[in-house]
Amino acid sequence: MEKVKSTLKEKLFYGFGNMGSYILWSFISANITVYVTYVLNFSADYLSLFGAIILACRFFDGVSDIIMGIIIEKTHSKLGKARFWYGISILPLTVSFFCIFLVSGLDMKTSLIVIAILYFLFKVIFYTANNVSFNAELPTLSNDSYDQSNICTVNSVFTSVGSLAVALSIPILNGFGGKDKESSWLYLVAILVVIAVVGEVLSFIKIKEKKEIQAKAKETMSKSDLHKGIKILLTSKYFYLAIAMFAINYYLSLSVSSVGVYYAEFVLGNDNYSSLFASLPMISMGIGLLLTPFLVKKIGKKTTLSMAIGCVFLGNLIGSCFPFSLAAGLTGSMIKGLGLAIVMSQLFTLAPDLVQYVYLKYGLRIEGLAASANSFGSKVVSGLGSAVVLWTLAGCGYISEKGATKPDSAIYSFITIYWWVPAILALVLLIFSLFWDIQKKTDQLEKEQANKTPAHDSAINN
Repeated sequence: MEKVKSTLKEKLFYGFGNMGSYILWSFISANITVYVTYVLNFSADYLSLFGAIILACRFFDGVSDIIMGIIIEKTHSKLGKARFWYGISILPLTVSFFCIFLVSGLDMKTSLIVIAILYFLFKVIFYTANNVSFNAELPTLSNDSYDQSNICTVNSVFTSVGSLAVALSIPILNGFGGKDKESSWLYLVAILVVIAVVGEVLSFIKIKEKKEIQAKAKETMSKSDLHKGIKILLTSKYFYLAIAMFAINYYLSLSVSSVGVYYAEFVLGNDNYSSLFASLPMISMGIGLLLTPFLVKKIGKKTTLSMAIGCVFLGNLIGSCFPFSLAAGLTGSMIKGLGLAIVMSQLFTLAPDLVQYVYLKYGLRIEGLAASANSFGSKVVSGLGSAVVLWTLAGCGYISEKGATKPDSAIYSFITIYWWVPAILALVLLIFSLFWDIQKKTDQLEKEQANKTPAHDSAINN
């Protein structure tokens, strides 16, 4: 199959789209717990209940990803399969995000109901449509594995903008009047919405699905082909590996962020330290992103990924051994950041790898279904991280007032979920990555097809 590569312009504008959605999703994933504890002042019972609601939403979210993947495969429009849904999801995504932070002033029960509904709409419906369709666009921009890796590396640079919003959120909120003030949240989320809309609209306008890649695939799947595509995925180890690896990675990179403010407050005694733990690693993340194309070209994607996961483990191990030391914690975070940047950029190539493999082996293009694996894994575990934080707060008798005594049970609980759990998960992620040998099989299929006679190729393509 002829290799089609993306241009630098396409890489940049694709990154703008990811920045737009990620800045909203990462902010809510990391800070929804802070909002309900400091602004809505939920009691222990309501914190536990909201944690359960968040986790339930994440499982519905995972199911909606699969459904959205099927919808994309059945879509036929002048805008393309995925681009159509990406475009129409932008407005409801940003509006629902803003409305989540407008529920103060209501009684506690009503606040819980309203924020639960808005959270469901944002996470399960609108973000699903936006994110799955966005990820499904990647295999339509390039069918070259190395070029796709470079796209994801550039994409990760823009992802860091979303990470920066999380890193600086507490100091910014305090600067606007305090994280316990509704007005502070509204100022900040309004800024985030503007950034998100600009990034997503630019991406929608400038990024188009390439006809030369889609030419050999049907624009819409027949019912039998759709069933076949679903069966192929559900019986493939790579589908489940992709889900598991994305799930673990998003716990390591984002769910931990939701713990950061409480770790800084409970263990280190200053909630503003959370911005240091989230922002300083961006220096090492930038270095990691610069090194990624070189490493992938020299030692291969699989080895690069394994080495990066090793850095993530080492960083968490350092923090686990010296949890009360700010210097040791920041050192561990810097090392972890170096690895996470590389891991994130390479995991985004899993869906294109799967699409290319299935196409070569079965003659079907399954961009939407493959993209749903990435989204499913990330969403379910991001909800688990927030739920764990809320349940920990409720179980430890958390009191949000300044100067309140922090129980030892809370201190050691947050050390565990901030450092030790990620260290263990990094080892699990490393094991999973060793089983991702899809590129080797794809190369074999390409060689086999190249050696076939033209007549035989024609018969297969028809």
